[in-house]
Amino acid sequence: MALLLHDTLAREKRPFGPPDHPIKMYTCGPTVYDRVHIGNLRAFLFYDLLRRSLEWLGYEVRHVMNLTDVDDKTIRGARREGVPLREFTERYTRTFLDDCDALRILRPHVMPRATDAIPEMIALTERLLATGVAYRSDDGSVYFKIAAFPGYGKLSHLEARTLQAGAGGRVAQDEYDKESAHDFALWKAWSEDDGDVAWDAPFGRGRPGWHLECSALAFKHLGEALDVHAGGVDLVFPHHENEIAQSEAASGCTFARFWLHNEHLLVGGQKMSKSLKNFYTLGDLVTLGQATPREVRYALIAAHYRSPSNLAVTYEGEGEARRPVRFDSLVDARGALKRLDAFRRDLRARATSPAAPDGAHERLARARTAFHDAIEDDLNVPRALAALFELVADVNRLGAWDVEFAAAVEAFWDDADRVLGVLAPEADALSPEEQALFERWQAARAAKDWAGADAVKAELTARGVTVQARKDGATWTRG
Repeated sequence: MALLLHDTLAREKRPFGPPDHPIKMYTCGPTVYDRVHIGNLRAFLFYDLLRRSLEWLGYEVRHVMNLTDVDDKTIRGARREGVPLREFTERYTRTFLDDCDALRILRPHVMPRATDAIPEMIALTERLLATGVAYRSDDGSVYFKIAAFPGYGKLSHLEARTLQAGAGGRVAQDEYDKESAHDFALWKAWSEDDGDVAWDAPFGRGRPGWHLECSALAFKHLGEALDVHAGGVDLVFPHHENEIAQSEAASGCTFARFWLHNEHLLVGGQKMSKSLKNFYTLGDLVTLGQATPREVRYALIAAHYRSPSNLAVTYEGEGEARRPVRFDSLVDARGALKRLDAFRRDLRARATSPAAPDGAHERLARARTAFHDAIEDDLNVPRALAALFELVADVNRLGAWDVEFAAAVEAFWDDADRVLGVLAPEADALSPEEQALFERWQAARAAKDWAGADAVKAELTARGVTVQARKDGATWTRG
């Protein structure tokens, strides 16, 4: 079976097909103006699942994800607190990365800030002006003329709505009505609301619009043709539609082979969002004692990424005293992980037989095949998890087995966890940052850089991780 992925543009699952180069994968990152909630984090877990799956299937991946550190929200937040924009956004960048590390989300290979690519955004705007698909307004802003791009609406299928492109409407806000299309701002002329956030450009002093950064950053770090572009379903229109228009109008080529989008996380049947005030951060759930980060990861990947996932909450009290006391999907995740952990823990203890029972290895082979087929079928994690639980039931019925079979099952568990990132118990797993330090320590020792190795070892020790070099390879323990 070949890898199938659901392409939003084609509206169907299509064979991914191996390109003759490393996979160029661009994903939309956070706007760093506040703590992200777990509805936001579902998107970043989806990106992580996608990248892990591609790498597990043998693809080489180059993953780029932006950090939006200049837009209406970040400027408003910085001015409200009376601090420089970079100081304000760095605070929320750190909390975002801490959440990602806690959830075992792999860091992108490149994670550029929008403000680090102002020259590239100015250059892209100049290209669009030169091709005639952009124009300057009376106030000095630059807008993309969507009537000049015939393919506008192909991703979000705007042909089914009232396309207002011909009405000459313009919108200066970074986010706007999702039921109508307007010429959108590529470059915003400076206004008093921007304070000291502005850059000089040939077409006037100002700042980039939100949509421009992703095209400019993708061009800079991956080139003008991507293999995969992913984001939440709420970004299909207008953000991704606008990305396609400005990118393809500038380059003349298809911007992305595949567009992938994850569905919303719901609370009581409603989308989790700050505007509805029905959101929870990862820190909220941990502080409330409702879940560990590992349990949150399991709960958020256990539903298929293209299906809405509902976080059922039981509350206690009324009015101001109302508080959550139970999150059903997190309780279910805790139970599932306990069952998987107990199975892994008991594998060696029950390896008391001189040989594996008849059919044991065949059952393991079936589980491997089922897991592989599920991941290749549009990252079907529910089916992949079902394959694991079916194996647990099958093996538990065997009674006892030999050490060789136990080791084979453990190897499959470790292999499956390269995709899921959730099977290693919390105490037994390194965070992505700790794993990177552990690998640096090993590399320094291999290069006989003893001073460098000692410095990294000290950093690991400060994090509660003890490392040891042995003849049969390096090991680590926590605590």
